[in-house]
Amino acid sequence: MDLHPAHPRNLAFAPLSEEDLPLLYTWLRKPHIREFYHQKTVPPWEEMRADYLRRLHPLWPTRCFLARAGTAAIGYIQVYRVSDYPEYAALIGESHGISLDLFIGEPEFLGKGWGRLILSQFLHDIAFPLFPEEQVSWIYHDARNRRARHASMAAGFQPVRSFHEEGDLKELFFLHRAGFSRNV
Repeated sequence: MDLHPAHPRNLAFAPLSEEDLPLLYTWLRKPHIREFYHQKTVPPWEEMRADYLRRLHPLWPTRCFLARAGTAAIGYIQVYRVSDYPEYAALIGESHGISLDLFIGEPEFLGKGWGRLILSQFLHDIAFPLFPEEQVSWIYHDARNRRARHASMAAGFQPVRSFHEEGDLKELFFLHRAGFSRNV
């Protein structure tokens, strides 16, 4: 499979399953993930497994997916309604819309356009259809994470403001559904 440039025909999303949890745990321990996404100590396997097993329940407000390039799982993405998480809504200073969290777990897919493609295609195919009443999507990144910020802006997200989370500077971005074009 051609890893560069990223191409939509190679990308698909699959709901996270219990069988995916060992791979997710491996990714969470990789240096490029820990640098920005999971900076603190990675929880023990059983604790992480229990946390993500809760997320697999159909009534859980966060919807979790693996991004696949061909048959290979390359990353994790989740979407949720901001209003379902009041503490998060207060943190970002917003009360409406959906929010995304994403990481690319396989290092060989970094810096090759996959982040932009995953965001654009996920919003079009999964996130906005799951929450048809929501008109805005939010995502935030560690201010030092240039790759993530670039991918979000390439997908159409616009910077809104900076804020601090646990002492780290973060940047909040938004994308309005009405102005969204599937930038793939």
